[in-house]
Amino acid sequence: MPRPKSYDREDAIAKACAVFWEHGYQALGVRELEKLTGLNQFAIRSEFGGKEGLFLETLAYYSDAAITGELSPMLEGGIDEIVAFLRGLVTPGSMTASDFGCLIVNTGIENARVKSPRLERAIQDYWATLEHHFRCALKNESDWQNGPAGIARADLAKALVSAVMGIHAHNRALRDKTAGLDLVELLCTTLLNLRAVK
Repeated sequence: MPRPKSYDREDAIAKACAVFWEHGYQALGVRELEKLTGLNQFAIRSEFGGKEGLFLETLAYYSDAAITGELSPMLEGGIDEIVAFLRGLVTPGSMTASDFGCLIVNTGIENARVKSPRLERAIQDYWATLEHHFRCALKNESDWQNGPAGIARADLAKALVSAVMGIHAHNRALRDKTAGLDLVELLCTTLLNLRAVK
């Protein structure tokens, strides 16, 4: 007879997400996960397929929240929506601003050592999605293939993804959700100026 669940699955994933976000993946053993999430070892193995399976679920939970909440306005918006997204990365109270940086960025850095193909796929899927949202917003703003100063829309979208990674890494390194503010403001000013001269 199967054991009755003593936890809510969604709540457990949310707790695990917060724990991995703060502490990272490698630093946590199964016993620590038990203590910090309330899940027992049996549930981690049987429900999630072990520590990596649980972590993948938290990455999906984190990514889905960011995509549906913070990225989605860029699909129909333009430069103003990119600017709002970027400023959210360094605004206290914003869903995307954290002293711990970004769970996806942190995972990418850790996975350079872990070398998990499944984690790498989740990371790259998120960055591809972010790049797609930037490209949509830039396309919505204007129909230029090469914008002012010969800047290609696709190149600008890729550069913005790299900038987002750097902003999050800076925030985590200093444990200050506003650490990347100067870079954000530089990017926002540049984007708004591009629109002004197109």
